[in-house]
Formats: sequence, structure tokens, C-alpha cells
Amino acid sequence: MKIVFPTYYKKFHCIANNCKNNCCSAGWEIDIDNKTLNLYKNTSGELGKKLKNNIDYYKTPHFKLEKNGKCPFLNNENLCEIYIKLGEDKLCDICKEHPRFYEYFSGIKEGGIGLCCEESARIILNETQPFSTYEITINDKSCEHYNQNIYDYLHKARQKIIKYLENTKLPILFRIRDVLWYTHTLQQNIDFNLLDDENIFTVNTYSNSDLKPILEFFLNLEPNDINWFKYIKKCINLIDIYNLKKLEFENLNPEISLYLKNISIYFIWRYFMKGTFDKDILSKVKLMVISISILKYLFFCKWIENKNINFSDYIEIVTKYSEEIEYSEENLSALEKISYDLDIFDTEYLLGLMQ
Repeated sequence: MKIVFPTYYKKFHCIANNCKNNCCSAGWEIDIDNKTLNLYKNTSGELGKKLKNNIDYYKTPHFKLEKNGKCPFLNNENLCEIYIKLGEDKLCDICKEHPRFYEYFSGIKEGGIGLCCEESARIILNETQPFSTYEITINDKSCEHYNQNIYDYLHKARQKIIKYLENTKLPILFRIRDVLWYTHTLQQNIDFNLLDDENIFTVNTYSNSDLKPILEFFLNLEPNDINWFKYIKKCINLIDIYNLKKLEFENLNPEISLYLKNISIYFIWRYFMKGTFDKDILSKVKLMVISISILKYLFFCKWIENKNINFSDYIEIVTKYSEEIEYSEENLSALEKISYDLDIFDTEYLLGLMQ
């Protein structure tokens, strides 16, 4: 089968102890696949003893984290003892693959790198070339259980969306607004089994929607880091200032347009084709729209807070947001469900955010 990656994927490599937000000390449960678990059980010497003492075998086997959330195999130099002593190929699947992600289709596997990683975010945000992909041939499993007509329909639509986000001269928020309306139309087609070809066009301007209730909803999600939610709560108090100064903010920080464009394409690449399996693309695009709105607002809050914003600030905000939302199955599921249940996640309301 073939595996397809964004071209920027080639640039990625783990920066190990140079990473400021090391994923091995983030408090995440690190599950161990069965093949690697058997290897660890049969490892001898001091490392073997340490492995046996620091694995929780109950239900899904995983490493026992230290009280500060740090992996017990991360040494004082923030390097992995297992990697050093056994080699990269002896890491469990999660440690080898993170922050990579994959989606399986018939004869095609798509991959990419996730925004929760500092180095991934740096690569994605900094990308100045138009989005493109490359492919290689591999031996891997294939997924056959889906409607090929839906796949073809969505694959063609995704190409249109990425091209529109990449090349259209409109401001990035207007491009996202048009993509949202286009997706709304496609969802109606899918719901009524009418896979009609549609074009993306500039929609009429909508009245401004208030971001505050969406931010308040986010406070009800499941936190990975309680301090992040405290920060969101603090930022909500700046919403009136944002409404007054966001144009000034955009004019003084024109790089934001590039970053938001690259993030929006990342979300489309990563999530849109999942609609092949559940026939729901609208919630995936709403996730992108909401994420862009909140990230832009958090960029603004950092700018107000520091009277300036630099690239490391952008990276910190993006990786933290991704960690809290994308890398929480509970939060992703909640946002998917609520996208059809609350008025503040209605298509027209979200269109009003893209002003």
C-alpha cells in the first residue's frame, strides 16, 4: 500500500532534551503494546529490573509515572534510558510514533505530525510553501470497511478546501468562513445521499458572533493541566479589549495570517477524511473553525499580557491547546457531539466568528 504525508513531514525529528515541553514529562499515560511488553519482561540486568518495577500491568499495561508526571525512564538530562540502552527500535509504539498520526483507507494510509509537539508546531506554523504531499510504498494493513463513493467525494472536496485555503487572496478568516459554508452544503448532500459537485464561493457577511460563550464552554471540558483552564478563565476577562483592539493586533502582527492558514490546513488534512467512516464532515470543520478562533484570541491575550508576542509564544499556545483538545478523546468527542446541540456551535453562529 501507499502512505501519503505532507511534504513538511520530512523535516521532523525529535529534538529530545532540547524540547522545552518534553512529552515524557507531561503527565500522559504511556501505554505499552504487547510486543514491546514481552520484550521488556525478558530484559535482564538493572534495566530489566527497573522496567519490571515501573510498569503497571493492570488492564492496559503502562509506565508508572512519577508524582510530578515524569516518565521514570527520563534521566536527569531529559533523555530516555530505554532509548540509550536498548535503542530506538525497542521503544513502545507510542514512544516511537508520537507525535505522528495515521488514517487507514483501501490501499492508502495517510500520515502527519500533530500540533501538540513543540517541534511539529514549529515546522507547521513556519511552512511558507504551498501545502503538498509525497508518498512511499510500504507493507501495512488496509481498511476496506467504508463507502468508496463517500471517500472519493470527500477526497475531491478536501483537495478543493486546501487549495482554497492556500491560494485565495481573501483574508484567512474569510477563507475559513467560505470553507465552513461549503462544508455545510456538502453535509446536507451527504445526509440526503446526493453527492453533487459543489464549488466554494464567498458567502455573505454575517453579523459578528461573541466568542465568550464558546470560551466558557471550554471551561467545562476535561482538563489535562488545570493551570491551562485557569489561564483560559483569566483570558475571558479580556474579551471586551479584544473586540476593540483585534484589528490593531492583526496589523501589528501580520505573521498571524500565515500561522492560522497553516493550522487550518493541518486540521483539514488530519480530520476531514474521517468523515468517510461516519459521514460527518461538518463537525470536523467546526472543530477547525473553533480552534482557529480560540487560538487567535489566545495569541491576542499573550500580546496584551506581554505587550508583544514572539514565535516561542505562538508555539507554546498552539501545543498546549492541542494537548488539551486534540489529545483528549473525551474532549474531542464532547466537541463533536455538541457541534449539533448548542446554538453557539451552529454553522451561522460560527460564520459570525470569522470576521
